[in-house]
Amino acid sequence: MKSKTVVIFAGSMLLTLLLGGGGTYWWLQQQGGVAALHSPLREPVAAAEPATPKRYLTLDKIIVMLREAGQDELHYMSIDLVFRTDNEQQAQVKEQLPLLKSIAVRALSQLTRTQAAAMSVDQFQALLLQHYGAAYRKDQQPQPFSDVLVSKLIVE
Repeated sequence: MKSKTVVIFAGSMLLTLLLGGGGTYWWLQQQGGVAALHSPLREPVAAAEPATPKRYLTLDKIIVMLREAGQDELHYMSIDLVFRTDNEQQAQVKEQLPLLKSIAVRALSQLTRTQAAAMSVDQFQALLLQHYGAAYRKDQQPQPFSDVLVSKLIVE
């Protein structure tokens, strides 16, 4: 009975060593191998740069009349926009909200009801970014926001 206990103990120790060695080998392979751990060419992990906090400013209730060729009935569209900016340019975006609203009305009033109803939110965002970019290039001013988002859209 004593020799049976010794054999079981030795077998379990061998199994433990094999599993530990296999796990260590697998982990090292995931890390790039043993040579990569000690290589002088290994690039140090750069500390993540703190991301500048984003600020979101809303421009609510832009209402635009949509006409349809050959129809006397008027339709409208209501859209709420959100501008993504950072701390430094937040005040500048706030000051320019009337200009941003005017550019949006000018861009959206060119659409018919059929065109507006067929457009996706992404297409509205692309259209507005295109018009905002053109307006800022025309004035030779940097655009104080990085993106325009649509938070509400109603086409009637």
